[in-house]
Amino acid sequence: MAVKRIVLRAVIALTATAVGVLGYLYAHGDLQRWQDESALDGACDGLLDRNVVRDVLGPGAVEVESDDRAGAGLVGCQVRVDGGGAAEVHVLDTASAGDGWNSLYTGPRGETLSVPVGHGWAGLFGAEPKRVTGSLDADEDEDVTVSLLLRCAGTASVKGLSVTVETRLDKTLDDPANRPEFARIATSTAAKASKTRHCGAQLGRPVRSLGLPVKEDAYEPLGTAAGTCSGIPTARGVAVATETDRGNAPYEVCRLSDADLDTRYVLEAEFGPYAQEEFARNQEYGREDGPSPDVPAHHRDADGGVSWTTAKCADGTALFTLHVADERNDNRGNTASNPDLAYERTALRAFAEHSAQAHGCSAPVTP
Repeated sequence: MAVKRIVLRAVIALTATAVGVLGYLYAHGDLQRWQDESALDGACDGLLDRNVVRDVLGPGAVEVESDDRAGAGLVGCQVRVDGGGAAEVHVLDTASAGDGWNSLYTGPRGETLSVPVGHGWAGLFGAEPKRVTGSLDADEDEDVTVSLLLRCAGTASVKGLSVTVETRLDKTLDDPANRPEFARIATSTAAKASKTRHCGAQLGRPVRSLGLPVKEDAYEPLGTAAGTCSGIPTARGVAVATETDRGNAPYEVCRLSDADLDTRYVLEAEFGPYAQEEFARNQEYGREDGPSPDVPAHHRDADGGVSWTTAKCADGTALFTLHVADERNDNRGNTASNPDLAYERTALRAFAEHSAQAHGCSAPVTP
């Protein structure tokens, strides 16, 4: 009985102490902070940097939700701060890219092009178009995504990681000083994920500046293109380009248009996991006319819609594609004198050669 009384007194004492601590925290306003810190420390399997998230999203009360889409190879969570910003985070083992919801980020909805993050990061920076909330008013918050690709050290069991963070803040991208804020959660999460997952990736530098995503109406003469469309010659009906800088992005786009600004061709470059995802997607959906790892290069005929070539890079096979956006050449037949088909081959070769060279890859395959 004496032992039971001692144990009972100890339990009562511990309970009183716990209640006292909670009461003290509540009275001094620290209980909410303790709950918020605990929530952030456990969010996304512990891969977030609590201090950075606080700095970016604000000091309000924190709400954390796990992503219901999370599956094999994927960790996801959403963080919202009362009176502040919000962030949706996904950390993906690139070996699972293309499985279900596990798609790599290429850009926002619509025709806006994402731009390279740069600063030593292989990544993309994109923004969703402003959403209209009423007949006259538009949502003022910016909805911005930064996606970073990490190539793990050769001795790591994980070969690569993709860190994608969609951040929503009441800060305009038109002010260059605001743009790096949208990258901070992504870069800090990438650093922590690389360490925690024993990836050992070579990380980039702090992001001090970012370019604006390229809007669909950002046209320029093809002859003066200096980014992803550089080196592609003009032709009759193809004289206008929409492009981004290269900047070591794992996914690149060049759009070619006619004088009426109608898109004629879309060229894409995909590196490492991006190329593997495209190959896997075509195999899964049985696209016989799409790029395949078994066919290193292909020129379309008059009935096809895509041409491609490949190159060998340090992170695997790179894929370069040309998609036809209109079919004005279909009534000419597939002949050697067909100027459209001949131009497409020249354009794809120039695009692939410049992109492969910029990424340190081998010369693209010639069909």
